[in-house]
Amino acid sequence: MPCSSPLPTLAFGPAAAGAEPDRPGPLVDPLVGTLVGSFQILKLLGRGGMGTVYLAEHPVIGSRVAVKFLHETMATDAQGVSRFYDEARAVNLIGHENIVGIYDLSALPPHRYYYVMEYLDGETLAERVRGGPLAPELALDVLLQLCDALQCAHDHGVVHRDLKPENVFLVQRRGRRDFVKLVDFGIAKLRGARAAGRTESGVIVGTPEYMAPEQCEDGPIDARTDVYALGVIAFELATGRLPFTGRGIAPLLLAHLKTAPPRPSELAPVSPALERAILRALEKDPCARFADMAAFSAALRGARGDLPLRTPPPSPPRLPAGGAGSQKRDPARPALEAEVRFGSGVPARLPLRELTRSGAFLRADGGLPPLLSRLRLSLSHSALRAPLAVAAEVVRHVSPAEAEGWRMEPGFAVQFVDLAPEARAAIATLADAQRPAPPESPAPGGEPLLRDLEGRAGADHYGFLGVPPEAEFADVRRAVRGVREALEAARTRPGAADHPARATALLVRLDAAQAALATPTARLAHDGERGNALGVARCLAAGVPRALVDARRAQLLAATPGREAEASRQRSRAEVARKLGNSGAALAAYEAALAADPLHVATLEAYLALRRAVSPSPGR
Repeated sequence: MPCSSPLPTLAFGPAAAGAEPDRPGPLVDPLVGTLVGSFQILKLLGRGGMGTVYLAEHPVIGSRVAVKFLHETMATDAQGVSRFYDEARAVNLIGHENIVGIYDLSALPPHRYYYVMEYLDGETLAERVRGGPLAPELALDVLLQLCDALQCAHDHGVVHRDLKPENVFLVQRRGRRDFVKLVDFGIAKLRGARAAGRTESGVIVGTPEYMAPEQCEDGPIDARTDVYALGVIAFELATGRLPFTGRGIAPLLLAHLKTAPPRPSELAPVSPALERAILRALEKDPCARFADMAAFSAALRGARGDLPLRTPPPSPPRLPAGGAGSQKRDPARPALEAEVRFGSGVPARLPLRELTRSGAFLRADGGLPPLLSRLRLSLSHSALRAPLAVAAEVVRHVSPAEAEGWRMEPGFAVQFVDLAPEARAAIATLADAQRPAPPESPAPGGEPLLRDLEGRAGADHYGFLGVPPEAEFADVRRAVRGVREALEAARTRPGAADHPARATALLVRLDAAQAALATPTARLAHDGERGNALGVARCLAAGVPRALVDARRAQLLAATPGREAEASRQRSRAEVARKLGNSGAALAAYEAALAADPLHVATLEAYLALRRAVSPSPGR
């Protein structure tokens, strides 16, 4: 998972002079081949402002991870080490499926600090955009995944502060080709940390093209800073260009502070609803932006209603000179071949049995190139006007004996390296052309699914999603995702003429349930109004600030003056029953008190403690 990018995180100020110079590394990297925990370092993936990322593999299982080492020049700086650990802590604290996972945190003697994280076999959003414009529906899907991940981060008190397409990976998960993984929380701020754009050492951090006005002038940083940066990304995905450009850093920062962005519809076909959402996210004053990512997400979902039921895929990117002309899918799937050159031997022509955006598998019966050796491949295909030359590294051998046992062909797998944007686009197009089109069958579930959801549409949000009122946030998000995927399938692959309209109406109902339950701050308000104390307990466990709970409680009690007196009376009864050893009566009285005043934290804690004492498992 490379961490370098054409738009690096910039550091302004005295600490910038101490950054590691951009120069070629040594011919032999001392970390390559080293065991880090259970993993062996295979190769360098990239360098970033704080660390160097390597690909590592378990020698026996074969599973791959990315290992990020703090730069040695920063290892003796207590603040640098603290920021490095803060990145791992921030990611681990959030625990969202759209944020890269962290597995381990340790150090090699004497001071090589590192952490082990999920290896992402995909491409960055920046790379995807360079290959051609994203279809509107795909762009909205990426933005909505980012909204969900960032709302979860903000609910845990983490502000990313360096959102940009280079920090958004698109990978394949559960059959989805464009599953978002957000990376690089290296300059994130945690709750309780000093929330300013300038670090303690006097360095302003961020990427100028995506920096919010408050970052540009060392103002206070909060969740709305990320809203602005995501607005810049949304502008870029919708129009194909940035709202502000300049030849230097100072003009960019000044534009973010003073210049109104152009209207997206003046640059590309953009719907009014999407344009309103983007421009509000780009407001100079944080108070004029969306208050949080949940509000931004709701606006984007509203814009999705302007899209047709099926958005045609974008035209394939033009392949490079020595690349291709039009790229049509051939039902016969013409064979791909590669001329392979390694060592001083004679080039061999081998068939490519599988091609992906990141590598290929070549059929070979013998004379396999050494593992981790670098090859030159010249790809040939009927769609190419001339062979496409690329570099690759050998990452797997499949011997004839293994091939027979695994029921596959013998050969070796390679991973492409140092791909130019044009070559990456060409390979992506060829890989897509080799993938058989899925059959256009009606969505699974169809009529029974729609009838079931329509029958539950009048229930509360928990009933509609089919989860209990005390459900974990992960279970709520999983239920939302499952229902949404089923409804989208029913909308785009209908089994009957009325299915698209019915599925669209249910998607609106689903959006309401997600907005109310999927994030701790929204769920706190929802469960507080409905007296769902167990749901409130989930919000507290998720890290909702006590000040917000107290503010919500004051609003609730002000709206219904009799609540506080009733809750106080029931609390007194509960305490008497508890002292007399009558747990059943005490629990009933606590429940009555919480029904009247569900946001009284002391009552909720006493109730949950008594439940655990009576039975170790309820309410958990």
